Amino acid sequence: MNQSKVGNKRRHTEGAVMAAAEELFLEKGYSLATTTEIARRAGVTHAMLHYYFQTKEQIFFKVLDKNLHELFASIRVAMSTEAVSFWENLKGGVTRLLDYFDQHRQLVAFLYDIARHNPELLARYRESTIDLIAGLAGHHKVLLDREVQAGRCNPITFEQLFLDIVTTSFATYLFLPVVEPIAGMTGPETDQALQRRHEEVIALLYHRLYGQCASNR
Repeated sequence: MNQSKVGNKRRHTEGAVMAAAEELFLEKGYSLATTTEIARRAGVTHAMLHYYFQTKEQIFFKVLDKNLHELFASIRVAMSTEAVSFWENLKGGVTRLLDYFDQHRQLVAFLYDIARHNPELLARYRESTIDLIAGLAGHHKVLLDREVQAGRCNPITFEQLFLDIVTTSFATYLFLPVVEPIAGMTGPETDQALQRRHEEVIALLYHRLYGQCASNR
């Protein structure tokens, strides 16, 4: 078998294992998902799974890598335009974040479950996450500081704004499995409620940044 075919087979097998692992992690949580189940769902032998991935932890980090890089790549595209205002840049990034969570609705609950039951996994991933956030946030921190200093928005630090974005966005999807049965929402109703929530999150962030300034003008 030539190198090209070997490489294609490896990519196909790794992709199948990661896809199966992601499904099982989201369905059962990290602790209850076993490598035996992952191999079965991926359509490979248990031995082959361990040939490509030595441990379940290694699969978890690969899956998390994939999701975070997809997410940050999407946000970076939306926030890389210099020609628009700081707010339009931020709004674009938050919209991409909410859209990503909308397409991966179980991801937030999964990360919360990991934080509660397997915090050591996230602790080991901390450095990589900080690098990703720092690369995305550095320039926009400078832009926010300029907005504040020029009196164009309310006094707020980038850290405060970041926490506001994370809490409003994450909470929406973290509590979604609780809200749906209580409110009796079906699929289309959930979609509509999430779209309204997206608009509310954007409005809340706008008020946090510009509400007081606007009222003083």
